[in-house]
Amino acid sequence: MGEDLRLPTHTEEVQENEQPKKGILSCVSTPVAWFKMLANELHWTFVFGVMVVYGISQGLGGSLAKVGTEYYMKDVQKVQPSEAQVYSRITSIPWIIKPLWGLLTDVVPILGYHRRSYFVFAGKHV
Repeated sequence: MGEDLRLPTHTEEVQENEQPKKGILSCVSTPVAWFKMLANELHWTFVFGVMVVYGISQGLGGSLAKVGTEYYMKDVQKVQPSEAQVYSRITSIPWIIKPLWGLLTDVVPILGYHRRSYFVFAGKHV
């Protein structure tokens, strides 16, 4: 009872057992190893569920929306392909800015608040 038993953490186990891989195969093996570790920690059903939900909502939903938008631009509005590409890039600007906005709100506080002041600022200027 007086002896403290310390279990190794996952990062210590990885550092002891695996050497970092280099090369083209590491591009595939690193994410696969990460998913295996995640499945071991959280259970494979949770990881599978998250992948299915995101795959359906972003992959399938985005594809169906793209088909409809392309049809509407080409056949209804008679937009040239180059012009349609410009419009699709303009509509993707918010998704490009989103990670930068997240970093900004997390790192730069205004009046001591990280997100509240940004919400007030955005609400007043919309």
